[in-house]
Amino acid sequence: MDLEEAKEFKERCTQCAAVSWGLTDEGKYYCTSCHNVTERSKEVINTGAIPNTKIQAISRGLKRKRKLEKGWDWYVCEGFQQILYQQAEALKTLGVGPELKNEVLHNFWKRYLQKSKQAYCKNPVYTSGRKATVLEDNPSHSDWDSEPDLLSDFSCRSFVESGTDSQPDGCPQKPFPISKASQSETASICSGSLDGVEYSLRKEKGIVKMTVPRTLAFCYLSLLWQRETITLSDLLRFVEEGHIPYINAFQHFPEEMKLYGRDKGIFAIESWPAYEDIYKKIIEIAKFLDLPRFPDITEDCYLHPNILCMKYLMEVNLPDEMNDLTCQVVKMTGIGEVDFLTFDPIAKMAKTVKYDVQAVAVIVVVLKLLFLLDDNLEWTLSNIAEKYNEKNKEDKPWFDFRKWYQVMKRSVDEKKQKWEEARAKYLWKSEKPLYHSSIDRAVVYKRREMVVSLQKQFSTLVDSAPTVEKKSPSSFQFNWTEGDSARTCFHGHGLQGILKKKGQSMTTKNSLYWLSTQKFCRRKRASLGKKLLVE
Repeated sequence: MDLEEAKEFKERCTQCAAVSWGLTDEGKYYCTSCHNVTERSKEVINTGAIPNTKIQAISRGLKRKRKLEKGWDWYVCEGFQQILYQQAEALKTLGVGPELKNEVLHNFWKRYLQKSKQAYCKNPVYTSGRKATVLEDNPSHSDWDSEPDLLSDFSCRSFVESGTDSQPDGCPQKPFPISKASQSETASICSGSLDGVEYSLRKEKGIVKMTVPRTLAFCYLSLLWQRETITLSDLLRFVEEGHIPYINAFQHFPEEMKLYGRDKGIFAIESWPAYEDIYKKIIEIAKFLDLPRFPDITEDCYLHPNILCMKYLMEVNLPDEMNDLTCQVVKMTGIGEVDFLTFDPIAKMAKTVKYDVQAVAVIVVVLKLLFLLDDNLEWTLSNIAEKYNEKNKEDKPWFDFRKWYQVMKRSVDEKKQKWEEARAKYLWKSEKPLYHSSIDRAVVYKRREMVVSLQKQFSTLVDSAPTVEKKSPSSFQFNWTEGDSARTCFHGHGLQGILKKKGQSMTTKNSLYWLSTQKFCRRKRASLGKKLLVE
């Protein structure tokens, strides 16, 4: 190795940006700071035979490597488009029809790009300083079916492949042209995307800025339009179980999409999605997109309360006979009507029904009708059911509320403990490190390699797997089977101990519904008044 002969090489190191080179025995340059060996080599010709020959340096693919490290020009909206594509593919894996990605989500996203003036308008916000005007009068720009496909086929590569200047035939046209940025002067030093800084500072009245949580709102709107068998709570649970990309979704971006600086604040998520927050964003986006009335939610749809109540009764291990009572409650309250259930964003009071919450609420109402749930009647009825079951072991068992409560509490506590452990063990750090600027890249990657190496060594020492195996996706969180002594199944139990015959029909033994708290308050006030008078 000769440090003197390497002084004429003035390029900065691609790893640590230092200018301190040495020569290996093979004649290649290496950085004395981080020991990175480049593909650039120094060809030495025999100076003994030709004394005045100059030493020449040759390049072996250094331009290509620099081009890869620089990355391509890309916009923030294309990053969100990539996340939406990943989520749509994940939903397809979960059993959702392909038309959700190719038609519904595609149209919603295209509509958003137009409404937010990022594409499909005369002057997109990032291509001109003037305010963009949406082409509402031109059918070719406003009609959803006439626009090019954005999400239907990412296998065509929505980004230009390295070393090619044109897209393959049949690939969807992008809202912004993707250009190779090896020598681009427009790329910001503060972000990997071209508009990362501008996007983070953009605050225009009436414009809904895209965020990672809002990608879930887009997904749910698409599911609701298709009337798929996934509720909002199911969607968020699949996200937390890792079946749908959300946390660190940016790490699946193509390698050429460099992400750093302001991009970190846009795409990095450090909390789980909350039900109420996503619900509000669903309403917000639907109104912003000015979507028409959604397809009707009829009695044969999964989201109808009759079907969801049946599903949740099985989930929480309640008797099948309760389904008749839930259907009666739905009919009497009118919450099963089509106009009540169908989402209409352009209505005066735009709101979508929380289908899963509503179904659970109906079951709670039925339980209250049957047992009052005043911490007294339910235990009295449980004593009656327990005595009957002991005397009539061959007959159909009566539903025992106390026993059901004990079984469910044990199962729920076990599930909750596993859930808390999974959250505590979750690795928030992404496999693809984030850094504040391109200068910090080498240091961040070096630290990340050291952390990964230490984790592997430690896991080997403690004989534990470094990653937790993913659960198989399921619509049910609990599984109840007949004959399991540890986990009694109550699906086939009867309600005879709770109902009584009245004429030709059955009615509940409990004649109350609301707790008589008002009487208690009156008695307490009366006794307090007497006490004050005595004193």
